[in-house]
Amino acid sequence: MKMTKFYALASISAMALCQPAFAQDAATEEAEAPQKEIVVTGSRLTSNGNSLPTPVTVVSTDDLLKTSPSSISDGLKKLPAFSLSRGTAVQGDATDNATGNYLNLRGFGIERNLILLDGHRIAPTSYTGAVDANILPQMLVKRVDVVTGGASAVYGSDAVSGVVNFVLNRDFTGVKVEANNGISSRGDAHSWRIGAAVGLNFADDRGHFMASYEHYQQAGFTKEARKSGAASYAIGGAGTTADPFRLVENARNAVFSFRGSIFSSPLAGQVFVAPGVAGPFVHGTPAGGTLESGGEGFYGKGSSAVADVKTDQAFARLDYQLTDGLNVYVQGNYAKSRNFNYFYPNLFFPLAVGTDSAFLTPATQAAIGDPLFIYGRVLDDAEHRIAVQADSKSWVVAGGLEGQISDFNWNVHYQHGVSSTVNSFINNTINGHLYAAMDAVDEGVFRTGTANGNIVCRANLTNPGSQPGCVPLNAFGADLATQDAALDYIFGTSKTKPEFTLDSVEASFAGTAFDNWAGPVRFAISGEYRWTKLNVTTNAPSTLVANCTGIRFNCTQGATAYYSNAQVTPISVGENVKEIAIEVEVPLLLDSAIGSANINGAARYTDYSTSGGVTTWKIGGDWLPFSDLRIRGTYSRDIRAPSLYDLFQPATVASSGYTDSHTGFNGIVPTETAGNSNLTPEIAKTLTFGAIFAPSAVPGLSLSVDYYNINMSNAISTVDGRLQVVQDLCDDANGTGPFCSLYERPFAYSNSTVANAPTLVRSTKLNAASLKTWGIDAEVNYAFNMGESGRFNLRGLVGYQPKFSRTLLPGTAAQELAGLAAIQQSGGVPKLRLTGNISYVDENFSIDIQERWRSSLRWETPVVNQGNVPSVAYTDITFTAFLGKDTDKQLYFTVQNLFDKDPPVYVIPGFSGTPNFQYPSVVGDDVIGRYFTVGARFKF
Repeated sequence: MKMTKFYALASISAMALCQPAFAQDAATEEAEAPQKEIVVTGSRLTSNGNSLPTPVTVVSTDDLLKTSPSSISDGLKKLPAFSLSRGTAVQGDATDNATGNYLNLRGFGIERNLILLDGHRIAPTSYTGAVDANILPQMLVKRVDVVTGGASAVYGSDAVSGVVNFVLNRDFTGVKVEANNGISSRGDAHSWRIGAAVGLNFADDRGHFMASYEHYQQAGFTKEARKSGAASYAIGGAGTTADPFRLVENARNAVFSFRGSIFSSPLAGQVFVAPGVAGPFVHGTPAGGTLESGGEGFYGKGSSAVADVKTDQAFARLDYQLTDGLNVYVQGNYAKSRNFNYFYPNLFFPLAVGTDSAFLTPATQAAIGDPLFIYGRVLDDAEHRIAVQADSKSWVVAGGLEGQISDFNWNVHYQHGVSSTVNSFINNTINGHLYAAMDAVDEGVFRTGTANGNIVCRANLTNPGSQPGCVPLNAFGADLATQDAALDYIFGTSKTKPEFTLDSVEASFAGTAFDNWAGPVRFAISGEYRWTKLNVTTNAPSTLVANCTGIRFNCTQGATAYYSNAQVTPISVGENVKEIAIEVEVPLLLDSAIGSANINGAARYTDYSTSGGVTTWKIGGDWLPFSDLRIRGTYSRDIRAPSLYDLFQPATVASSGYTDSHTGFNGIVPTETAGNSNLTPEIAKTLTFGAIFAPSAVPGLSLSVDYYNINMSNAISTVDGRLQVVQDLCDDANGTGPFCSLYERPFAYSNSTVANAPTLVRSTKLNAASLKTWGIDAEVNYAFNMGESGRFNLRGLVGYQPKFSRTLLPGTAAQELAGLAAIQQSGGVPKLRLTGNISYVDENFSIDIQERWRSSLRWETPVVNQGNVPSVAYTDITFTAFLGKDTDKQLYFTVQNLFDKDPPVYVIPGFSGTPNFQYPSVVGDDVIGRYFTVGARFKF
């Protein structure tokens, strides 16, 4: 079978990618044949990649899946350009799908790189406007082009850190099937994947049809399944010279107990050692503040280390050539995914409880003495842990016309896409139900003063029918496993469903305007009109507040939230966007004494109905001083428009502790969280400069090096008026600055008495932050024959990012994120990331080895008993056997993390007293360990 080979020096890309040679004759034939150039992403001009100035990394689907057989996206996340991407090992809150496959270029944010399918934008799956790559039809994706420079002038909003374009194999014919099965060396994280695709020509090859279906799923596991997760780490200390931060193992919170803790009365500090009976709290070794090592305090017991994931994708496309210069097509894509993880043990924050509770012994009631006491408990009941589940569905139908008139190409494309996610917060506390269930009395005592053993909710006696279905809960040392009815009454599943609808019409016209002294002057004109809608619904009551009728303690009618967590008010908002863009490429020199050169420019005007008009542009060029060397560079202005949720997040109000520096007030104030309809698009300036060297004296060798610099001065960030630094910014402006809008006061700002304390403090989104980063990307590729039938392919990628600073508010100190450890997807990035691939292939088998390494990372705050978070390397290896001499029929065996490297320990500083509930490792490190996958690929 003839060997296939990609060799793409993407000027836009910088990359030469050599595909493996499979057969002896084919290898020799290919080595002697001219190298095939492919068209890559980065320009609207129809051109191969090695004449454009923007850097791009080109990776084939086959290469990505060889050492990451779970998905294309998992393979991409192993490349140095990606950092802080979301995945199944990153757990988040229940208001958004935090465990989908969200790609992140350079750690700049999942919302600041644009995800495309075959060059077209698809509907978001996240509140941020980002796209879960799990919904893409990877069975028919032939490669992924990663544009690692700003591309808003060419592709529009969100392409700040780059573009990730999943490119379909539109010419696929035949039938292919694939199946694999995986499991960790510890017998968990079982996964399986199965997929099939078909493609055929008809009507004398004027028509082409292709379709695919794929299913993948992997089981998650809890932290305790791994040594580091079971250790329950936390940061102790106050961060002072006298009491520095230090890492604590076997960490426990010394205040809350799984048996229930008393916080007031003469029994304060005790726990319930038997039903209704108080006794001593078993303490561990003090570790600072409310943190101990050992003891019976609570910790993140049962939290997931890796989430469950299940995905399905179906795709179909029909092309038909109406005439020699006119093609019509229609396609459809449907996908769904489910992500599930255990978030945290459920707990009751300190509550006021009546001392006359029927579940307390008379001796305990007498010892408490007061009419009520303050109480809290962490639940060790596995059935009622807080869990988070995201069920996403996406479908897109699209169609269009493509044509050619003389040397001009044109196309018109329309698509309608809907993406929805049901975010479920499982075992969310229903506040009113909890307060009613905790206030339990003996019905006989209540009515006659004589106990009859029938314990009921007091509210239904004082206000009959006010709390229907109420089941009393004995939370005072009793076994929770026997109280399912009460716990089912107290806990519910809150659901929010954001649904994005995207309609877009695109058109482009491109070709050669004329020839100048150095060659054709080419242009592309494009326009787009799109409508985006966001509808958010919820299963919470329309008022979102608890029914406090008959409840004595903790509940305030009209003010107490219905659910304790993740309440989102329903909204229905939309925007329309009009865009027009032009791109021009002008040759300046051709085979002159100083070589050949081109200049490329693009400009786009975008009008948002919500945030106004904005212009983006790009200027770039490339120079070939001689045939083996290409030098390139770009400078661009790129944008990310605020998402609809950034703009229109509905207001929610809660009570919070607050200290007002302006008046000296210290107490409880209403705090409002809401979107900001006055946000404007984020604007970034991006500079890239680099070179590609492919020496003709060494066939198959190429080297690229690119410098990038991104500076964003008006990044959108959440600004909380409760923070002292925000109050200071208002004070510095004498009450007139933009940050002063976060406070409502009864009198003029000049009044600094306590009477002028804020009646409302806001937390909202503002264009207040700035982000700056620079770095160097490099890649080397070398492919050569060995013997009569063998071929080696070597590829190395380097990501060096020594500077990445974030300033959250004007006038405040910048935080340096380069080289900083991160446990969430918005933290720091390694300064140096390396990925290397070695493959050998002949007519019988192939071996592929991937090595990836990241540099060491510093703690956010120095931890005295820890140095840096160590560097770590992972090795993946795949052995593939070809059945007979047909390389289209393969059996393979993959081992990821061959040497079973444990992730270095890292936990978030600053949470003294609370053991970390997430797995104690840096985002991107491997928490599963050695993983085996066996599979088969067949093409007919």
